[in-house]
Amino acid sequence: MPLAGTDSAGSAVALAVFVPPIWFLALCTAVGVVGLTVLTPILPQIGEDLAVSSTSVQQLFSGYLLALAVGQLFWGPLSDRYGRRPVLLVGAALFVLGGIAVIVLSDIYWLVIFRVLQGFGAAACMAMARAMVNDAFARTEAARQMSTISMVLAVAPALSLAFSGWLADHAGWKSSVVLLVIVGVLLLVSAYRVARETNQHQLSIFNVNSIYTAHRAVLSNPMYICWSMASGMQVGIFFCFNSFLAYQYLRNGYSASEFGVWFALTPLFYLLGNSFNRSWFVHRGIELAALVGCGLSLLSVVLMLITQSIGFTHALSLAIPCSLFGFANGIVVANTTIGAISAAGSHRGTGTGIVGAWQMATGGIASTLIIALGGAQHFTVAALSVIVMACISVVSMMFIYKHRQSVL
Repeated sequence: MPLAGTDSAGSAVALAVFVPPIWFLALCTAVGVVGLTVLTPILPQIGEDLAVSSTSVQQLFSGYLLALAVGQLFWGPLSDRYGRRPVLLVGAALFVLGGIAVIVLSDIYWLVIFRVLQGFGAAACMAMARAMVNDAFARTEAARQMSTISMVLAVAPALSLAFSGWLADHAGWKSSVVLLVIVGVLLLVSAYRVARETNQHQLSIFNVNSIYTAHRAVLSNPMYICWSMASGMQVGIFFCFNSFLAYQYLRNGYSASEFGVWFALTPLFYLLGNSFNRSWFVHRGIELAALVGCGLSLLSVVLMLITQSIGFTHALSLAIPCSLFGFANGIVVANTTIGAISAAGSHRGTGTGIVGAWQMATGGIASTLIIALGGAQHFTVAALSVIVMACISVVSMMFIYKHRQSVL
């Protein structure tokens, strides 16, 4: 029989027969982020090794992110019809295949293609982890579980940042990609052995009309739009940091491995923020928690601009604002993600796909524009861009908080 329990509102906590282990859900989610952060410290080294411009190298980053975005739009509705487990297995296999190809090949054109394939596979893994949480738990408990998952997975990008930079300095950038393949194989084996189906109400049809109907229903909901906007901007800022901060650390006199160590503080403070969210903020309402987090995020990016504008070059001048941003993100991401998916109602898979796609697309599009506008060379351009993104998230959460009574 289905697992049962109650949250503070008296609603059922566990809704599915199978409740996936937290470590497994964290691994599914971490794959997508690790696939990004492993490359962050080595982007300048790739450009030098392949003799290509920073704009060309950026395609390895933005192509992966855009594949994460588009992929989730595809995998989410597909899992509503055919289930979470088969989608997860296919995604993990594609992630491994893409990583192996990047190790073997050296042409930037083919590297970008297989990074896109890898991102498409990672999209399935990330989307299915969120969908499984929403299948298994009610709204408030789902937010707590997402915070727990985020606490666990925050360690993975922190380690990958530090270890990737060290590997690149000592064995070349392709050694860092080997790390991705190892993670992918671990996920594929775990998914095959651990994962069980959580979608107990699979749709009876899957065609263009059903997909259109589901997307129209979700995207016509203003609460869903605002939750997704705030979530996308906050996740997007983190991905933008990955695209331009390495260049600023280099200008300030730090190597790739040093950048990896200092930037690793960001996901570690993300871990701390998630801990505070689970134990304190979420009990006061996910709307208030997300609003406070967005406000702290805005403060962090403003501080970053100030420290660099007045000429501070020590790593702490960037690491401290990044740490504050990580803490704020730890409060924001789980709550805005669950807020958006719960607002999608019966179309949870579609809602999961859209919010996940928007998170990745925001990072991919914004980071590409920042680099194209000269953000790699001019830090002020990059900092002002992420400040605008932070402002959008604050405004979106102010709307949510004002209208929160309508969803309580």
